[in-house]
Amino acid sequence: MQNNNKNTADEYEKHVAENSGDYQVKSGKYENLIAKILCVVAAILLWFYVVVTDTTTGEKTFTGIGVDIRGTDVLEQQLGLSLISGYDFTVDITVRGKNADLNRVSIDDIKAYVDVKNITGSGEYSLSVHTSLPAGITMAGLSSNYITVYIDRRATISVPIEVLTTQTIESGYTLGDPELSFETVNVYGPAEELDKIDHAVVKLDLGRVTKTLTSTGKIILVDPNGNEISNPYVRLQMSEVTIKLPVYIYKDIPLAVEYKYGYYNDSNVTIAINPASLRVRGDPDVLENMNSIIIQQIDEKKITENTTQSVPIMLSDDIENVTGIKTATITISHQNTQTREIVVNNLIVSNPNNLNYKLESSSINVRFRGANSFLQLLNSNNVTAKIDLGYLNNTSGTVSVPVTVSVTDALAGSVYEIGEYKIDVTIS
Repeated sequence: MQNNNKNTADEYEKHVAENSGDYQVKSGKYENLIAKILCVVAAILLWFYVVVTDTTTGEKTFTGIGVDIRGTDVLEQQLGLSLISGYDFTVDITVRGKNADLNRVSIDDIKAYVDVKNITGSGEYSLSVHTSLPAGITMAGLSSNYITVYIDRRATISVPIEVLTTQTIESGYTLGDPELSFETVNVYGPAEELDKIDHAVVKLDLGRVTKTLTSTGKIILVDPNGNEISNPYVRLQMSEVTIKLPVYIYKDIPLAVEYKYGYYNDSNVTIAINPASLRVRGDPDVLENMNSIIIQQIDEKKITENTTQSVPIMLSDDIENVTGIKTATITISHQNTQTREIVVNNLIVSNPNNLNYKLESSSINVRFRGANSFLQLLNSNNVTAKIDLGYLNNTSGTVSVPVTVSVTDALAGSVYEIGEYKIDVTIS
């Protein structure tokens, strides 16, 4: 009974709330999100409609529009003139039109140009800037109504490059002539302007110099008085040049010889060289550790008597002879040695090809040099002459074959043969 009364009361309160306008229906959790999305879509569609159908008038500015130069082919073909400057001019253009049209226009649709076909001679000209705009768009403003161009006969010259340096250099060091990656530079521009150019310079502040260095410098054009030429119509093929600046020291270095076999020494030979030394110039790192210049290798076995030789002085590419002396005289004087000739009949033949041969002599005479006490020990038992036929193949007749002479180990280094020896061999 009580439950029935409660339901009746709830229904009554609901009825009262509906009649009073305070009744609320609770919505689902996805219904609000869907409603918001629909609102956004509607807003976008409305904006698009307004943009497309907008008939109100507005303005829009495009910046950095390149100005085309028209008619240059006429100048070149008919007058032999060229456009020297004006290629890189730009303007800002403001256009007016319906907002719907402006929204469809891009910077590629806006054109600016000048025409040079009516120019009849060289000089500087101020030309009106014209525009080409899409249909429905009109000009509202131009950042510059005129541009200046220079017309002349284009010419090219090649000028030498001079290097000017300032530096502090170590005592005893010398700065050599600069070595440039290129010695001249091409210059382009109006002929009358190029006539003012004498040469190009590169100015380098090297600071404290202690070794050879490489630097890059800016090329500057100057007139005959050294005044810089700065002209916007004159252009360089290359604006910079790489320069190697060698640093040298001078040094007097003794001239010397070396021995092929090592038989000569201070006790058995005197070597006199004239000049005794040579003044050279070179890189400090090269010369500071150089104590002599070898001008000749002496083959002791070919020096039969005291002799004087004249030999050329050859230096490596990184060393310069500053004396102008190109030859040296070497005087060889034997001391405490004599010569002795003996008959060697101990002939050893090497015949790897099994040739049928005959020695035309059973012995050879060999001349030796050394201290007399060692020379007296020489005989046919401790001297050998070797004849090698290994290089002979498919040979017939009599040939002269080299002979290699050797002594026993006990005498090696104390005596040595002088001269060259051969023996006739008949191959059948």
